[in-house]
Amino acid sequence: MAETLAEALDARQRRDEQGTWVPACGGTETPFRMRGYKLLYVWQRATGRHAYLNVETDMILSDAEVDALFNR
Repeated sequence: MAETLAEALDARQRRDEQGTWVPACGGTETPFRMRGYKLLYVWQRATGRHAYLNVETDMILSDAEVDALFNR
């Protein structure tokens, strides 16, 4: 189902309010491999959150995915 223009603009505004993800550690983080995933540790300035980005899919891993990946 195609989203309406209003829905697309609303989604864009929500994304922009969150801010973009940038490589952590002042931009010095580099991608690394972990159990078949190519990951990058990232930081979101607007919220102060850190996360892991799957570089191959361009998706932020959920906390549960990270816990499973790192056996936490």
